[in-house]
Amino acid sequence: MIVPLVSLVPTTAPHASTTYADWAAAHDPAAAGAARELVDGMRTELGRTWAKPGRFVDAMAVRARRLPPAHLPWFWDTVGHRLIGCGSRPGGRAYAAARAAEAEHGLPVDPGYRKANALLFAAGGAMPAKEFKAHQRFLTETLEPSAAHSALGEFLTAWVESPADLPTDLVRRVRASAKAAGHTDEEVARMVGVILAAARDKVVPEALLEAAGSVLAAHPPTDPVVAGLVEIFPAGATDGGAWLRLLTGCGAAEAMADGRVVPEGGLRRWVGHFAHMYQYATQPGGGVARQQLPPELFDLVVRWGPRLRAETTPLTVHTTRHHYQGVDTDLLDACLAAGVPVVDPGPEIETHFWGEHSRRDLAALAADPVLGPRLERLVHEELLPNGPLGRRERRPGSAVTLLPGNTGIARQVARRVEALVDTIAGGGMAGAEEAVAELELLLDEPTVAALDDIADALAEAGAAGALRRSLAAGLPEELAWPTLESVYAEFAADGGPDAVAGVTATWPVLTVFGTDRAVAVAPDGVRGSCRFAVPEGATMHAVHYVGGSFLVSWTHSPNPYCCDTACWADRPHDTFTPDETSGLAPFGGHLDGAYGFQFETADGTGRHGGEGVLRAGGREGIDRDELQLGDGEGVWTNAVYADRPWQEADPVTGEPVGPSPLPRFLTPTPEDGMSLDTEALQLAPLPAPLTDSPLGSRDGLVGTRIQFRTRHRHHAPDHFLVESVDGRTARFDADRQGRRPWALWAPPEGPAQDVVLTDADTPTGVRAYAADGSLLWEQDGHHSPRHPRTERRRRVTASGGTALPPAFWYLLRTRDPAGSRALRTVRRETADTLLTTARTDPAALRATVARELPEITEPALADAVAAIAGRAARVEDRRLGLHRRATLPAEPRESGGPLAVGE
Repeated sequence: MIVPLVSLVPTTAPHASTTYADWAAAHDPAAAGAARELVDGMRTELGRTWAKPGRFVDAMAVRARRLPPAHLPWFWDTVGHRLIGCGSRPGGRAYAAARAAEAEHGLPVDPGYRKANALLFAAGGAMPAKEFKAHQRFLTETLEPSAAHSALGEFLTAWVESPADLPTDLVRRVRASAKAAGHTDEEVARMVGVILAAARDKVVPEALLEAAGSVLAAHPPTDPVVAGLVEIFPAGATDGGAWLRLLTGCGAAEAMADGRVVPEGGLRRWVGHFAHMYQYATQPGGGVARQQLPPELFDLVVRWGPRLRAETTPLTVHTTRHHYQGVDTDLLDACLAAGVPVVDPGPEIETHFWGEHSRRDLAALAADPVLGPRLERLVHEELLPNGPLGRRERRPGSAVTLLPGNTGIARQVARRVEALVDTIAGGGMAGAEEAVAELELLLDEPTVAALDDIADALAEAGAAGALRRSLAAGLPEELAWPTLESVYAEFAADGGPDAVAGVTATWPVLTVFGTDRAVAVAPDGVRGSCRFAVPEGATMHAVHYVGGSFLVSWTHSPNPYCCDTACWADRPHDTFTPDETSGLAPFGGHLDGAYGFQFETADGTGRHGGEGVLRAGGREGIDRDELQLGDGEGVWTNAVYADRPWQEADPVTGEPVGPSPLPRFLTPTPEDGMSLDTEALQLAPLPAPLTDSPLGSRDGLVGTRIQFRTRHRHHAPDHFLVESVDGRTARFDADRQGRRPWALWAPPEGPAQDVVLTDADTPTGVRAYAADGSLLWEQDGHHSPRHPRTERRRRVTASGGTALPPAFWYLLRTRDPAGSRALRTVRRETADTLLTTARTDPAALRATVARELPEITEPALADAVAAIAGRAARVEDRRLGLHRRATLPAEPRESGGPLAVGE
């Protein structure tokens, strides 16, 4: 019996196809057994190579070389059938091999089989795009034109419903088929519309969308087809613009506007999904990158405004189909301009501003009370170093410069400028210096023109306000450690202001060392000193006080983190490599965050190093586990930045004996939404002869704990609760990412006005903030080979030029109680007099301080007051320069240039 060849095409379960064996049984019985074995072997081979079906095709190619030519099309079609569902490429290779065998060997082709087989491969997503042309030619040659056109439509319908992507030249091929069948472009539009309407979430080439847009614009589709077209959301590397142009041209956008076609989930969901699909695009080299949304979207959002406003589902525009989330400022502006409320994703979600390439004026966004301030901050960042556009230098100007004529932006910039002017008029001196420097960059001509009252505001913002605020809030020079200052003075007399190379901590002993001398200083006086020598060419050295002796260490490494060779100062020729070297470094090197609480043993004979006790003459070295706590009875240790619990140390050996409860002050119940910073805990016994501390003390202990909240997801903590052991608390919002507080200072001899001390740009530097966030003063930290000092940093400290490690601030005392009392109540008139003298007669400034503040008797404090008055004078001169800039007539501008808000 003759078996119709078309019946050999598997209509179900193509992965179990036996087409080749069935054909051989009917047409070459002698080979039927071998064919059956070969087909059975396909199952085993495909199971072995399932994860990489390309290898299966390669293995089948080896077997195909042993087959007669007449067998090849049936063999390869069977291979292709079994690969349907494994991706388009492997199955497409098999289909192409079958057709190539037919052509190469001139084999007969059954039209019914070829047509049904092509439909199977097309429906399975395994039809190679390059075979489209050949199959269309086959249909044209074997069928009359009308039937060929119908068959092409059936083939394309199967193709579009498969995982395979549509060919770029679809419209041209449909037009050729329709023309041969005697149809007009109306039929082309009908077929193309039906095919595209089913291409949901496929990669649709932009060239195809552009070509289809032309024919569909001339012959608009029916509403059912339009309903399919609006749900395509083409995948791939596209911004969706070509699709939007098609929707607009064919009338789909109008149908959505008048409500004839309603997208799935509503129009707000459609707009949000568009942003979800096209805010980011895959890149040729791998990965994804953000991209601008097409301008057609913004026009449509405004056009659809009434419909969008009528819907109640919130409009979400910050999600994407990739891992990232983001908000496009142009789309936000279009939504707000149309009066459409948008879900606020929060400030932690990245917002994209396109700078001079922005496609909207962003006026509506800038006017929003919540999103407007964020936009101004975002645009302002475009002017900063390493901003979103990768600029390396701060450019002059403000957000007004980048968005001229935008009233909302001008209002936000005005708020920024007002805050800076207020800082000059009444903030701390360090803040005033930063504010005047920022204003000098902000106030370019467009910004000045946009801010009507800037000249008046600058005229009233005298720096005397900042001077008085700084004096009243407390100067760091009010704190003293007389013995330490004498030591620094000796170093300076011998080798100049930079004679001190660094310090190390054996709390409460601070070891100050230079190039050849070290002195150990404690609250009760000098503990000891030594002379030493390090080899020529050493790139780093350090000296640690240990039980009355000094461990000297050094390294020749070109990029040192710690020292690697050591000797004891009293045995300089007995050099050795310590067992642990990671802690052999000056404070302020890689031990940032350890504060300086590395305790002396209770009997004074050794030094706790985290993993053990080092005693004089020992070769154990110092390890990096230098976070330590103590309550006078026990010592707890932890590693810097290590995610592990605190462990109690053995009082004799110093070795950790396992986790144990910390003193009650260090285990509070965190406030709602906040976390305890377990690496920022501080607790130590107050050493004799001290009875109190400027950072607070209670029951003979000093210490601080920090709670924090990260308000912006994925960012560093930026809201803190600082709590002293004496019960004082203060809240602090970081003024820049990464800034962390570590203690509360109560300025001496005055009302309770706590000052938050934080880290600075240098490893052990200090910044001091008032309760309202005003930056009062800052100090440089100890320099090191990895953190060299620069001239721009302020050197105004009791230690002769560098800030103490945080732990040793607890050991300072009031320098001049009467002078501090006078500063706490200093009058504005006194600040005015000091400022006038500093500007007009600097040589008389010291005498003016003595006359206006006679209670100050300590020269160091009087010098500090004169120094800060001199800084105020420089701020005042720069303020007056800004005022002149704001009052000068603007240069004539060409028509169309930036407009002032007041114009």
